[in-house]
Amino acid sequence: MKRSVSEYLSRGGTSLVTPKGMGDLLPPEAAERRALSRSVLRSFELAGYELVTPPVFEHADVVARGNDSVEDRDLLRFVEPESGEVAVLRPDITPQVARIVATQLPDRPPPYRLCYEGRVFRRRSGRARSHRQITQAGLECIGLPGVAADTEVVSLAARALESVGLQEFRIELSDIRLVRSLLLQVPDEARASATAAVAQKDGALLETILHNAGAGKTIGRRLCSLIDAYGDRAVLRDARRRFRWDVAKDALDGLAALTDRLEALGLSERIGFDLADTRGLAYYTGVHFTLLAHGPGEALGAGGRYDNLLSNFEMDAPATGFALDLRNLQWTLRNAGIAGPNDHPLRLVVGGGGSAALDVCDRLRAAGIVAATLETTNAKACLAFARAWGYDAALVLSRGKARLTRASDDSTHGLGAGDLADPERVRTLCRG
Repeated sequence: MKRSVSEYLSRGGTSLVTPKGMGDLLPPEAAERRALSRSVLRSFELAGYELVTPPVFEHADVVARGNDSVEDRDLLRFVEPESGEVAVLRPDITPQVARIVATQLPDRPPPYRLCYEGRVFRRRSGRARSHRQITQAGLECIGLPGVAADTEVVSLAARALESVGLQEFRIELSDIRLVRSLLLQVPDEARASATAAVAQKDGALLETILHNAGAGKTIGRRLCSLIDAYGDRAVLRDARRRFRWDVAKDALDGLAALTDRLEALGLSERIGFDLADTRGLAYYTGVHFTLLAHGPGEALGAGGRYDNLLSNFEMDAPATGFALDLRNLQWTLRNAGIAGPNDHPLRLVVGGGGSAALDVCDRLRAAGIVAATLETTNAKACLAFARAWGYDAALVLSRGKARLTRASDDSTHGLGAGDLADPERVRTLCRG
């Protein structure tokens, strides 16, 4: 005998909720997320980036090659029954793209311009150590070195945000070589804590750590100065005067060249600098950037140059790319009161049933209008259903008559046979 959910739970059954850190997307948020993804991917494709769709789980070896800073305990792993191989739910898609290029596309000429959309699974930081799912849309430019590729990728990140209606955002630039060259001079036993202090922008704590570790005054002075290197282009000009060792000079000269090109593309008002940014310290090899906006309290996305990754897949090629967090982007658009991309078709509930209703639905669907049937001719029931499920209007067929009621304002229109045969007429009445 079938038990109810409440009986099942009261007798100790497994809770009918998603695993911790996971979640469902319900209407209409799921449709909004899909429209957002389509718009972002379209902006990539217009720049020549081809879509790839890697699997949601990957061999552990691929993940290890792609990011050796990911700890085993932070991965959701299992053993494939057929092969005995260890597989993991992917924490990142970039290593999968690298695998695709190295193993399936090596006969094609570079650069490889590839884009993707999908979910990744990562461990939360801090005390709440549950996993969480993140929906990403991103791109990788593989095989193209230098400032031209960096400019292309950063500008495409900006255009992707603009394509979905976001106007207030900031692109923070850095070059990981600068902060890395300083942290490598910190004694081994203090490097991790010094890195954390730099990431937290805590100069007082950093000075204490370096003093206790016996680090020289020069390295302490430079790191503390770097923490303060945050702001507009004046920060970059000042850093080029103050930081003159070879690695720093190369990094800052490269940032200046990149900034010049981005300003020429009309992005000067969006550009800022955080020269002490330590995110991706073990992964990036040059330019790094973060996309920020008011709203979620987290970055909308990030990316940069990672020239060493492809060598882990037996292929020597420079690479740069970025990924957007679609959930954070969706949150930001809502917070800013921006509707975001709208590729939703008109949606109608058609009440009445029978062959007449099916004929009307066929005509509407052929014109790209969503038409869902209800057997009832009760206008109130059809309108209530339409509102509950986010339909635009209810069209009720009864006794040879047709009446359309908009869900937004209850306005009602009688339709004749000619109106029902003309989907554009129906569309006009629904839109008002």
